[in-house]
Amino acid sequence: MFRRGGYGKKIPYRLGYWPKLPKKVSGRKRIWIQAVSVGELSSISRMLLELLNDSSIEVVLSGTTSTGLNLADRYYGKRALAQGPFPLDWLPFSKRAWKRIDPDLAILVDSELWPEHFRQANDRKVPLLIINARLSDRSFSRLRSSPFARSLLIPSNLMVLAASERQRKRWLELNVREDNLQVSGNLKIDAIDFKKLESDEKETLRKEFGFSSQSLVMAGISTWPGEEKMLLEIVQRLRLENRDVRLLLVPRHAERRMEVKKVIQSSSLPHHLRSASHLAPPDNVVYLADTTGELSRLVQVADFAFIGKTLPPNHGGQNPIEPIALRIPLVVGPNYQNFQETCTEMFARGAAQPCETSNQVVAELLELAGNPKKREELSHASKAWVEAQGTPTRFTLDFIREMLKEP
Repeated sequence: MFRRGGYGKKIPYRLGYWPKLPKKVSGRKRIWIQAVSVGELSSISRMLLELLNDSSIEVVLSGTTSTGLNLADRYYGKRALAQGPFPLDWLPFSKRAWKRIDPDLAILVDSELWPEHFRQANDRKVPLLIINARLSDRSFSRLRSSPFARSLLIPSNLMVLAASERQRKRWLELNVREDNLQVSGNLKIDAIDFKKLESDEKETLRKEFGFSSQSLVMAGISTWPGEEKMLLEIVQRLRLENRDVRLLLVPRHAERRMEVKKVIQSSSLPHHLRSASHLAPPDNVVYLADTTGELSRLVQVADFAFIGKTLPPNHGGQNPIEPIALRIPLVVGPNYQNFQETCTEMFARGAAQPCETSNQVVAELLELAGNPKKREELSHASKAWVEAQGTPTRFTLDFIREMLKEP
């Protein structure tokens, strides 16, 4: 907390001193939702809005990180019954917060396991539910090898909505009762909000970028340092073979524009910055989308793409769900640790192309550039993967409402 900073705001909440809330109203249920950070909060955005619009439900929203709390305060602070930091998971702090909040249902998002929080729920006979539940390889391995940790962190009354069938099997192996365990699908699928462009709209965008209607467009999505250079070298190589390949670059951080511009200039390829003007000159080759909030619209012109932060020495990976939902054939580098579960499922279904080395990334992108059949196969597999996820938010909402009906 001291190292990361930003934890001073509402510090009494962390000690259990939440505000004294209004007395419960007959026929109205109170839900306490704990979403640790920005990612978890974003994944439940649609679900949260529907719960907040339901007059029969009161929502108390807590979080842990300063960034997540700021986001929650900005979007939900005035609509939630209360919103603030999750109490430190020690007996006096947790007990005090539970007494003040007094929920009818406690929900946690993704992979949060708080032993004192769980004990307070059990003592008060309040149902516990983890939604979009997932366990990393390390957490699963540790819990599986330690019966004591399992007894402390996996209470018998815990209900789990797993993000995938693979995750369901993990929770089952950790002794979550089978009748307390279901698969909802990944809530992050429903968190994506985009408008799919029609073919004429895509053609208009291509012209805006200075690309020909016959050009093959490769996109670098949420790229990090070093990745732009690799993509530029691939374009140079293909154009030397007289292939009309163009590059759409969307860096992860728009403020890197001058750094990326210098890399592009060193390639001697005609280029244009969106921040200078949306309209590029005709026959432009590299379009640098150095703006924010436009990713899902702009990348729809791409025939295939590379997802950023997956090429060494970058580590962790960017979220691949959005391009996959748009059915863009996607190449993923070896470092996708932040989205390992999602990527593993995509790879198993053939919805994205995994690579073990940087050289393989280059080889796969060159292969896709010359293989329309493989691009089509990846696009169809992407569609199938998204459809297989169902409607996780609707499933989760229905499950919550059924839990609230039970005495």
